[in-house]
Order: sequence, then structure tokens, then C-alpha cells
Amino acid sequence: MKDTILISIVVPMFNEEGNVATLTSRFEQIKESNPGFSFELIVVDDGSTDGTLPLLLSAARATEGVSVVSLARNFGSHHAISAGLSYADGDASIVLSGDHQEPVAIVGDFISRWKDGNEVVWGVRKSRDSEPRVSRWASAFFSRLLTRFSDVQNYPVKGPAVFLCSRRVTDELGRLKENHRNLVGLISWLGFSQDTIEFEVEPRRHGHSKWRPARKVKMAIDSFVQFSHAPIRLMTYVGGSFAVLGFVYASFLVIRRLGWDDPVLGWTSVTVLILIIGGLQLIMLGILGEYLWRSADEARQRPIFVIKLLEGPAAHRVSPELPKQFDSAATGQSSVLEE
Repeated sequence: MKDTILISIVVPMFNEEGNVATLTSRFEQIKESNPGFSFELIVVDDGSTDGTLPLLLSAARATEGVSVVSLARNFGSHHAISAGLSYADGDASIVLSGDHQEPVAIVGDFISRWKDGNEVVWGVRKSRDSEPRVSRWASAFFSRLLTRFSDVQNYPVKGPAVFLCSRRVTDELGRLKENHRNLVGLISWLGFSQDTIEFEVEPRRHGHSKWRPARKVKMAIDSFVQFSHAPIRLMTYVGGSFAVLGFVYASFLVIRRLGWDDPVLGWTSVTVLILIIGGLQLIMLGILGEYLWRSADEARQRPIFVIKLLEGPAAHRVSPELPKQFDSAATGQSSVLEE
């Protein structure tokens, strides 16, 4: 039995060299603010191209309880978080952002809600006034749409920025191998008891957000393909509606020609109809292609992430995402890199 409860703090970082310096100090503040608990910090370098990784390695060697998981390339934040959780050893894991925009006190709030019996605790921003209005509207619209037309009925409407999940949820999440993943959707799909806390966003100290519009669009498409059959069902409804309308219109033309001997005119209307129907067919093929491509990609069973090196206590653990022979030799990876 453990003497104290271990909490794993997982932080994904991509080109955040300006924020590395405050990372370990915030970790020390978290430990001081929550006596009676043990903490470990697992930082995932998501293929940074600046000086983030060397700074993280130095921090891991100088600070007890800090591990670095470096990915071979930029896989995306949801994959990076999955990598960090796969090496987390805590009774609960808390995922925080690499830009430090959430207050240190939120960790205590997470733990309190978890101790109350919640397996998942979402952290959502009280206000998104700093974001463009279009971005806020699109995020809220996407969340409501996904909740309405998918099997993830408890998807957080406000869109969580950070979260806590228990050991049980972390283990179950490790069994889900989707490559095109929405981590929030996967955790929501798992179920369990879930709660939400709100926090005031702190200003970003260094750098800028890497969450670009193109990534948001891809995440939205991935989420619907992953959790909803609504796009395909919509195709059926649209196709059926046009077929009925076409049959009714054809019947009208036949009756008009036979009953009133009125010739059918209007090549312009016919051309427009052909263009509309042809466009709809191409859109439908595109929707089918999104499902088909992702199905083919999942069938390849490629790893969710690829580890380049490990540093710190996590280097001695076996991740379910990696072959055991890699993990057994992972401790020496950083020394080889230094050479």
C-alpha cells in the first residue's frame, strides 16, 4: 500500500521554450499547496523545433520527480497527452497546459472534486473574451452539435481546457487506440462520474497558441467521424428527399404533356438541377471518403505516438503503447543523444 496518494501532472509542450523556466517553479508551488499528496511531473515534448527539449532535459535532471517524454515528431496535443498519460503512475492524473494559463490553485480544486468521488473532473474557462467571437461561437456550436448527434451525450459544452482523470479512467483510456482522436470525446464516451470546475484564465507569458483554425477543423471532422453516424444518415435523408422530389416533378411533367399537350421547356432549369444534384453527390462522396480514409488509417494500426527519448523516473516504466524491449533500454536514450 502507498503511504501517500500520488498525483501525476501531465503537461504537453510544443515550441514553448519561454515557458519552461516557470514550469518547475509552478510544480514546486503545486507540491507546497497540497501537503499530504505526492506529485510527479511528466512533460511531453511534442516534437519541438526550438530549444524546448534541451531545457526540459536540464529541468528533469535538476528537479526530483520530473520526467520528460520526447516524441519523434509533432503528433498533436491529444496524442502528446496520451503519451504522457501512458507513463503516468499516479492514482489520478491532471493534465495542464504548457502555457501556464490556469492558476496553480486549480490542482487543489481538482483533487477535492476527485476525493468527492468523481472519476473525471473537467476544467473550463469562466470567460473566453480573449478569444475571437467567431472562435467562441464555432466552439460552442460544435460542442452542442456533437452532443446532439453522437453517442457522447455528456460531452462538455463549454469545451474543457484541462482535466483530471482517475487511475481507472487512465487505464481504460489506454485501451482506446484510435489514431484520429479527440481525447475529450474519448473520456466522455467512457462514462464514469464526471464533474466540472471553472477557473479564471491567466495571461499567457510567452509564445502564442499553436491551436490553428486548420487543426480545429480537422478535430471537428475527426470527432464526427469517430463518434457520429449523423453525416451518413443525413446523406440518406437528402438523397431520399431529392429522389421523391424528382419523382413528383417527373409525374407532373408527364401529366402536363399528356393532359394539356404542353411541351416541356427550360434547358436552363435542367442545367441548374444537374449542377445542384452533381454537387450534392460530390459532397456525399467526400463524406464517405472521410469515413473510408479514417477506417483505412485505423486498420493500419500505426502507433498513436513514437517516442524519441525518455528522461527521469518514467524512463523505467513500461508504456502499453511501446514494445517492452524499447522500454527496458529507454533510460540510455538521452545519453546517446548527448554524445
